[in-house]
Amino acid sequence: MEQQQTVQQPAAAAARKTQLNLVVGINGTGKTTFLREKIVQQRKALILTPDPMEWRHLPELRTPAEIRMMQGPARIIYQGPETLEMIRGNFFGGVLVLDDAMAYLTEQTPATMQYLYIRRRQFGIDIYIVAHGLRQLPPKCFTFGSFLFLFATTENFSTRKKELQPELYNKIVEAQQAVNRQCERGEPYCHKVILLDPSIKAANARH
Repeated sequence: MEQQQTVQQPAAAAARKTQLNLVVGINGTGKTTFLREKIVQQRKALILTPDPMEWRHLPELRTPAEIRMMQGPARIIYQGPETLEMIRGNFFGGVLVLDDAMAYLTEQTPATMQYLYIRRRQFGIDIYIVAHGLRQLPPKCFTFGSFLFLFATTENFSTRKKELQPELYNKIVEAQQAVNRQCERGEPYCHKVILLDPSIKAANARH
């Protein structure tokens, strides 16, 4: 029950702290369905994808003006670093989903990465970074991250142990084991939510 409440937090009032959330899991585990039904549906949401075959039910945006004028969900196809630069200058007050992030995040300039991790607060943007495994995410994702939505994965997380606090690392490993057990019991689309930013819990307790 507590986890279901956490999933709904990103849809709360705009006054609350913006979030940088990580969505991790192998193909076919329900990441896209989760994003479509819980995060993107009926909201101002821009999905950046490197694959033109993904999110085809959404209108495709191509220009800065189209991004500025958008109201509901839409997608934009990654064409190079300039695509994310265009989003940075024209998208605000919504949800930005970076789907299959490994395909382009490693190519970005430090200035663009600073926008992703820090300046989201100025523009009122919640960001969801989607990947197949933790190793595909830049290390700073964990420094500035809010929540980790962990779907089924067979990844060995030990390669990230040095970049995470021991308590957080142990929570992620335990969550992975619990999710995989649920999958073995016939729940292929289950996931666990891990808090990455303790200040979020403290802020919620004050309201």
